[in-house]
Amino acid sequence: MSGYFSNFSLNKLTDSIANAAQKTQDTLSSAVANVNLNDPQTRLSFKARTRYLKETLGAVDEISKLPEQYILLEKKSDALEKTCKRMLVVSQTFEVEGYDYPPNLSESFSDWWSTGKDGWFGGSKKSSDDDVKGKENDQIDTFMPRSFSQAISKASHECGEIYEHAQNCEKKPLDDDDDEINLVKMFNTLSICYKNIDEGKDEMDRSIAREFNKQLEKLINEDFKEIHVLRNKVENSRLKFDTIRYEMRLKEKEQTNAQVSEESRNGTDTEPNANKEDKPADAVESAEPASNGTKAASREPLVQNPEDNKLLEQLEDEFVSNTSEAVETMGSITEGTEILSLMKVFQNLQLVYYRQCVQETEASLKTLNGLEIDES
Repeated sequence: MSGYFSNFSLNKLTDSIANAAQKTQDTLSSAVANVNLNDPQTRLSFKARTRYLKETLGAVDEISKLPEQYILLEKKSDALEKTCKRMLVVSQTFEVEGYDYPPNLSESFSDWWSTGKDGWFGGSKKSSDDDVKGKENDQIDTFMPRSFSQAISKASHECGEIYEHAQNCEKKPLDDDDDEINLVKMFNTLSICYKNIDEGKDEMDRSIAREFNKQLEKLINEDFKEIHVLRNKVENSRLKFDTIRYEMRLKEKEQTNAQVSEESRNGTDTEPNANKEDKPADAVESAEPASNGTKAASREPLVQNPEDNKLLEQLEDEFVSNTSEAVETMGSITEGTEILSLMKVFQNLQLVYYRQCVQETEASLKTLNGLEIDES
């Protein structure tokens, strides 16, 4: 044990940690250096993120309202996505082999005991008669049934072989009306019936996985993902629009306060001069329009900045455009046409399978009725 730690050095560990920390710091520094803070869009993105944090903390009250239709479609879209995911969780069961017939412990030991004499997991040596049957009994000879129907088919096939073996051991062949011959035919009929049902179920499972589950996954991973991307675009454009509008109102407020303070300062300066000199009334009257014109002229450039107005209009148009696109996409998905067509496919596949079950069961029952012995 001491030899294992002989090469251990605390200094090496300290150096490794220091090197890792320095590497991480260099990576972060290079990432920050690559950010161009002089870019207007980059600065606007940072400001929008800051506003988002303030909105999350409840520090901002003035938030642009989204249309009622958009809010309603958001709720419907989220609900539909949730239902699709819930349905997919259940329908993916069709892709699991043996979902309707879980492993049975007692049957597993019985199969192991019967097959263990000749081989392991179906690896037994087959006779020439078994080779002739070949592919016909491949599914029946599997170690673990993949479905409940295959389990019945396998059990019926084995029961038929037992009675057939008993018949072959007799010194003379049994008559056609013998009970054992009827039992062999009975078990073979059941075996074939449920073998066909198992094959139909396997085809249904594969079709559901291919035509329903895959399309439902596409709807979730592509269509609803696109909706989330569009909604993020709406949210980002709203944040940018609200950020610029808030900054413009702050600027306007500052300009107004500066103008008011300047006017109040000018008013206090002119009052002493007015007391010292008494101007004629007509001179005062003629001066009043000029002073009003001067005030109006001084306020005009302080109201708004043309560049800010242009940027605000651009962001507003982008906000409206993104909202309209998101509403259109969410409306087409929540309309329900695509999900309805998928459910019709699902039900049709189920119907085909259950019809086959009825047909196979009716045919086997007809054969079994013909095996009854006339007691008269």
